[in-house]
Amino acid sequence: MPEASSFLSQFSDSLSGLAASARPFLAGIRTRDGQRLSGTLWKPNAVVVSEQILPDTSDYEVQVEDVVANAHVAGRDQGTNVAVLRLEREFPGLLPPVASPRVGALALVLGTGENGPSARLAIQRIVGGAWQSLAGGTIDHRIILDTHMGWSEEGGPVLAADGSILGISTRGARRQTLVIPAATVEGVATQLLQKGSVERGSLGLALQAVALPETLRAHESQHTGLMVMGVVAGGPAAKAGIVAGDILLEVGGVPITRPRQIGRQLGTNSIGQKLEIKLARAGAIVASEVTIEMRKAG
Repeated sequence: MPEASSFLSQFSDSLSGLAASARPFLAGIRTRDGQRLSGTLWKPNAVVVSEQILPDTSDYEVQVEDVVANAHVAGRDQGTNVAVLRLEREFPGLLPPVASPRVGALALVLGTGENGPSARLAIQRIVGGAWQSLAGGTIDHRIILDTHMGWSEEGGPVLAADGSILGISTRGARRQTLVIPAATVEGVATQLLQKGSVERGSLGLALQAVALPETLRAHESQHTGLMVMGVVAGGPAAKAGIVAGDILLEVGGVPITRPRQIGRQLGTNSIGQKLEIKLARAGAIVASEVTIEMRKAG
C-alpha cells in the first residue's frame, strides 16, 4: 500500500508540475462586458483562441501569468475554428515542442476561468488522419479526447504527458472535446496574422445530393451525385459553362457523393489550379474543366 500511495503522490505531483509549466503560454481573455475565455499564447505578440466561441467584438484584454495587455482580432477562420488576437505588447513565453498524437496516451487540457487556471486529465480516445470540417477547413489530425469541458476552457493548450503540445482544445458535435493540432494552428495563425483571413478555393456552386440512375453512374458503386442548384454569376463554374441542373459525378478524378469531397480539393494551395469535372447533363455524361478561384469572404 505505501508503494501505491507513493506512486499516486508522484503522479499527482507530475500532473501539477505539468499544469504549472503551461502558465507562460496559457492565456486568460476577458471582453469589455466581463466575459472570460481561454487562449494560448502562440507567438510573442499573438494569442490563438477558439473561433466559434469568440464574441463578435474587436477589443479584448489578455492576461498571461500576471501580465495584462490589450488585444484586437487579427483574423478569424471558421474552417478550422481558429482565431487570432494580436497583442499590443510581446510576452516572453515560448511554446514547448509539438507532440505526436497517440491513441491511449494521456493529455492535459488546460484553460482559465474566474478562479484562475483549470486542468482536466484525459485520454486520447481517437486519433485519425486529416479530415475536413463542415465549414471547409482541413484539420491535420482527428484527435478526440475522453473528457468534456466548459465553454470558457475552450481554446486553451492541450499537452502530452511529456509536456509537449498537441494543440488547442475545441468542442465538437455531441459535446466531444477535440484537439486542433498544433500544425493546423500554426499554419492558420500565420496566415491570419499576415493577411487577416485564410485563402481557400471556390468553384462558385450550390450543390445538393441526388440519386443516380445506373446509366449515369461513373462507377458501379456510386449511387449519388451532386446536382447543381445554383451557379455564382461570373464564378469559376459559370466560366466553365456549368449550369443549374447539371449533376457532378467526378471532380479531379474523384467520384463525388458529398460536398466535402470537393472541399478537400479547394485548400489554400488550390487557387489557380484546374479541375477536371465529369457531369451528367440531359441524360448524357460530359466533361468540363474549371479553374479554381479564391473564395470571396462572406
